[in-house]
Amino acid sequence: MNRHLPVLAAAAAVLLAAGCSGAAGHAPQKRAGSPAPRPSSRAAGLGLPAHTAVYVPETHGSAELDLKRFTPGQGVYTVYARCTGKGRVTIVDADRPEADPSRVACNGVVTVGRVYSEAETQALRMRVRGGTATWAVAVVSGAHER
Repeated sequence: MNRHLPVLAAAAAVLLAAGCSGAAGHAPQKRAGSPAPRPSSRAAGLGLPAHTAVYVPETHGSAELDLKRFTPGQGVYTVYARCTGKGRVTIVDADRPEADPSRVACNGVVTVGRVYSEAETQALRMRVRGGTATWAVAVVSGAHER
């Protein structure tokens, strides 16, 4: 009986990984008149790290938007952003919009930036100028790379 336990554990791990990976060939059915479902951040390609606190969940837009305010607990947070289309997309401090913006290249490639900050509330704003660019952004705790 005990010799089957490692095999069962391995099989359960494989099934769990297959079920959570989103790699299954079952696409959701699109109904007439309903918008297409948005994929999760991992499926959409932002490449968020696993097992980290998410301060701002993946958010999409094509116009200026104030993101959910958050307070980094570690003194550093990482922003994942992507832009497609024409125009200029920047991330600015919503409390100091005249400060230097951080530009997000509109080439479809994910931009990853670490921000070191005091443990005080952060207010970020997505800004779109001069075009029809669309963006996706998420913010997680800690210092991460692509």
